[in-house]
Amino acid sequence: MALKEKLLVEFSTHTNEYLSGESLAETFQVSRAAVWKAVKSLQQEGYVIDSSSTKGYCFTDQNDFLREDMIRAFSGITDTPMYVFDEVDSTNNYAKVLCAKGTPHGTLVVANHQTAGRGRQGHSFYSPKNTGLYFTLVIKPENDAFISRITPAAAVATVDAIEEITGIHPGIKWVNDLFVGTRKIAGILTEAITDFETRTMDYVIIGIGINCKEMEFPEEIQNTAASLNADRMSRSALAGALQRHLLHRTAHLDEDLMERYRKDSIVLGQKITYSRNNELFTGIAVDINDAGNLIIKKPDDSTEVLQSGEISIRNWQ
Repeated sequence: MALKEKLLVEFSTHTNEYLSGESLAETFQVSRAAVWKAVKSLQQEGYVIDSSSTKGYCFTDQNDFLREDMIRAFSGITDTPMYVFDEVDSTNNYAKVLCAKGTPHGTLVVANHQTAGRGRQGHSFYSPKNTGLYFTLVIKPENDAFISRITPAAAVATVDAIEEITGIHPGIKWVNDLFVGTRKIAGILTEAITDFETRTMDYVIIGIGINCKEMEFPEEIQNTAASLNADRMSRSALAGALQRHLLHRTAHLDEDLMERYRKDSIVLGQKITYSRNNELFTGIAVDINDAGNLIIKKPDDSTEVLQSGEISIRNWQ
């Protein structure tokens, strides 16, 4: 990694803090002149970096825009295509177009704003400008044996990335939402693309939307949605960390993934309401099996296995 990229990583983890040229030179084992030259290069590229002869360099929060070089600096992944948009209808929709053209494993689509963000079961995903991260990763599964674990893998990877960048550890609400406290801060939409003739799975696209900064929510979700409110975070840093964690987790679906998913669950042991055939039922979420299905203990002590669907936690209502 070049010095300029190393500085981006260091600055992004110390937003609005002054770092002395001497300490940076010592950290990266280079001269202060090399640091100065790299900082000037970053400033010429549009990064806002204040400099002081007594305090050093300060990477301000004005730099929280999505840039490919910054995302790659945090992911460490340089050999896969990346598409970064200020605005797109849906990152998942754009990824589908790329898949139709044969895009490679690991392709990433990132946007600052979605005009038609999508969630599960036809729901929309609120995607305003400058406050969230809207992210889709394209993977080509090696086999279908653990395909049901891809959404749990995405949830765990998102928890890990958020914790790495912000120090906040969200909980996972089965099957695909992340919560801080009793409010949703992120959602996941995984979609499979299959070859009709061979009936094999060509691609899985993993869409993730994260509410990063403070925002005004529409009335219908004001009581259920929230943001990380990590105003000093870098969304590019989060995108890079998320790409790295997600590629790792989806490549190791047969390891300790489900144990970790259960550990981070906020559903297990809770009274829940769920629907089946347009009827509402209640029960207690007692387990999540290795296929990612939710095991529910019903009032008559029998059990039911949910493979998909929407649930609500009753004591939150």
